[in-house]
Amino acid sequence: MGRLASRIRHAFRALRHRHFRVFWIGQWLSVNGTWMQTTAQAWLVYRLTNSPLMLGVLSVVRFGPALVGAPIAGVLTDRLPRRLLVLATQSISLVQASLLATLTLAGVVRVWHVLVLALFQGVVDTLDTPARQTLQVDIVGVEDLQSAVSLNSSAFNAARMVGPALAGVLVAVWGEGVCFAVNAVSYLAVLIALLTIRIPSSPRPAKGSLRDELAEGLSYAWGNRQIRLMLAAIAVTSGFGLSYTTLLPVFARDVLHGGVQGFGLLMSSGGLGAMVGALGAAARRGTRHTGMIIAVGQGALGIGLMALAGTRWLPLASAWMVMIGLGVAVQLSTTNGFLQTTAPPHMRGRVVSLYIWLFSGLSPIGGFVAGWVAEHAGAPWTAAGAGLACLVSAVLMGVEMSVLRRSFERAGGRIS
Repeated sequence: MGRLASRIRHAFRALRHRHFRVFWIGQWLSVNGTWMQTTAQAWLVYRLTNSPLMLGVLSVVRFGPALVGAPIAGVLTDRLPRRLLVLATQSISLVQASLLATLTLAGVVRVWHVLVLALFQGVVDTLDTPARQTLQVDIVGVEDLQSAVSLNSSAFNAARMVGPALAGVLVAVWGEGVCFAVNAVSYLAVLIALLTIRIPSSPRPAKGSLRDELAEGLSYAWGNRQIRLMLAAIAVTSGFGLSYTTLLPVFARDVLHGGVQGFGLLMSSGGLGAMVGALGAAARRGTRHTGMIIAVGQGALGIGLMALAGTRWLPLASAWMVMIGLGVAVQLSTTNGFLQTTAPPHMRGRVVSLYIWLFSGLSPIGGFVAGWVAEHAGAPWTAAGAGLACLVSAVLMGVEMSVLRRSFERAGGRIS
């Protein structure tokens, strides 16, 4: 019992920093609104078009900018004051949500409006994500960084439970526009938090051209075999595994016959599993067996997707979504924390941006392909194929990490 209490205290250790507590609470409130908008936006597009392919297009325009801009955003994050960057990006996001709410509540919204504003938000998020991720180390320091990363992930995924469930109710009663308006207001929480906290601001002066610094970050990541394997696993999860987010409206309405409330339930169930997985990652001590833990998380995602593909009962599908969310959170939180704690401080933004580049950049491609395949072969077969790809990747990751560990131990070293 004492050991469990110690683990729990260890998981929440980043909250001993007052500025992190303020930032964490503000971000949690804001992310609830973001998830409400994400849910309502997907439902709005599907309601207007009845096309799984258009859900894939939405995924492309929403997350596609990261595929081009994430590495450049990483260099800017290493050069510029992160707090000011996040203040700017969150303010612009408030404007975007307000425009979408106005168009929808006025009854004049069209699909192209949604797609253009989603593209605009994708560009903003490309710069916001690495800046917000690496801002955590400025607040808590390296020693509590894994806790901070995992707690932020748990807040994100707790919001993923609450936000979609609220969105399902609000969309059913008042329509999608109310969700967009609530999201606009929610940005005030994180803006107030950022204006309240005081953290060191020490931007690094540029030491070379943008191209040289990009090359330096890529060379570091590629030269570390362990990081290379972790990023490859992220690429598979993003390109295949996360395509389930594109398919959920189809599952909810046409496969499970649950309507918008069923869609909210599936999203919330995934959020529950992800919150549990993120808290489990936060409770870890050290970096031992990191690679195997990532492989187990990806394997759970793959199995959950294949099981979801064969399910036609909403409560059971929700249970599989818990497993899917848990697997994703374990893989992502553990990878993110490892990269931030092991990267050289002057290169942290660029290393994290490579993670974001693969995680956010490949997701729209996978989402578009999943939408196209689902339109021709059906959502269940698409989800089953994506799950199989993740399971194969997890097995290969586990085997490679075992080989790498044995080679390090023979050389008298040690690997995480």
